[in-house]
Amino acid sequence: MRLPKLLAGLALASLGLAACGTSTGGTSNKGDIKIGVELPESGGETSNGIPTLNGVKFAVDQTKTVEGYTLKVSNFDDAVNGVHDPQKGAQNFTDMVGNTKVLGVVGPFNSNVARATIPVANRASLVMISPSNTNECLTQDFPYCDPKPAALRPTGKNNYFRIAAPDTVQGPAMADFSIDTLKATKVAVWSDNETFGKGVADNFGKRIQAKGGQVVVRQDFDVKSTNDFRPFLQRAKDAGAQAIYAGATSATKGCIPRAQMKSIFTTDIPYLGPDGIGDTQCIKDAGDNATANMYFTNAAAEAAQDKANDQLIADFKKGFPQKEDLGAYTFPGYDCAKILLDAIGRAIDLAGGKMPTRDQVVQAVQDTKGLKLSTGTYSFDKNGDPTSATMAFYQYKGGDWSFVKQFSVGQ
Repeated sequence: MRLPKLLAGLALASLGLAACGTSTGGTSNKGDIKIGVELPESGGETSNGIPTLNGVKFAVDQTKTVEGYTLKVSNFDDAVNGVHDPQKGAQNFTDMVGNTKVLGVVGPFNSNVARATIPVANRASLVMISPSNTNECLTQDFPYCDPKPAALRPTGKNNYFRIAAPDTVQGPAMADFSIDTLKATKVAVWSDNETFGKGVADNFGKRIQAKGGQVVVRQDFDVKSTNDFRPFLQRAKDAGAQAIYAGATSATKGCIPRAQMKSIFTTDIPYLGPDGIGDTQCIKDAGDNATANMYFTNAAAEAAQDKANDQLIADFKKGFPQKEDLGAYTFPGYDCAKILLDAIGRAIDLAGGKMPTRDQVVQAVQDTKGLKLSTGTYSFDKNGDPTSATMAFYQYKGGDWSFVKQFSVGQ
């Protein structure tokens, strides 16, 4: 781990986070290399995107230069009217592709944005690495995948990587927790009908049934036009649901049903979800029905569980002191940036000290082996998935999300 050199400039960098083109770094003789960042940074998505962006900024500020090139962050917001938008994401990637100084991108945050942006970056051999994308069909070819991973890569080569565990792990993990730990075998499942939400909900439901449980009600919603989930919740209660699973994010109203459950269910009924609800917005939306019976899975490790990260986290908090500056994907975002910076350094060496090509950077990321970072040790398979990942569980306690446990999973 490189030692951080936090100066006053880091604190200043935490201001204006949602603006495009934000930069950090010192001076250099060789010129600039830009690290693109593509996240939802405004509206209801702020609590997801900004803490992740902070992790990237922190990593770049620690490193400042690579082989004589000055590092800068160029970040783009894909939220439209406060919600992540695939078309906006594709536009952002088009802008980054057009800037030859951008050698790699951390992001996007959401799987449906990834589906729209991978082809744009692929045509330009621009490497992208996501801390949070979990939809399995982005990298793995299952019969139900539409589009197939190959259709997202028009050049026939892979330029996309992620460090998160896929939904084939995340959904089943919460299903196991529901049955084995919470003893809830009859569940009602809903989703926002997006790439991520529907996918993780489907995988959750399959696992529940495989373990002898029942999905007593299953519904996909158009969340743009749906605000009242009580008819679904009433059907769930009538069917004997012992828990509710939300395949959604906070931006797609993931925790609105939790608040509406209060008039239908007793407060002891668990409300379960994926990493998309693991933020402060969910807690706000759940209102006075935010209780200890709310849980979510996170498709990445909790950095604070490794004592080796104590100083790293303390240094981060010096530059980003507000509670909302740190989120579930801050250090996964940090690690993605570190992977990219390590790869760029090796690509520069391969290029004889000159600015490397984007193809060289893609290959350097693919060649990453055993890189120990704050949330794990990373290598990648040919599809761009991590060869090992971590799944963590959180529970609402005392006004915030609290770590419960985590375990490693192989792909």
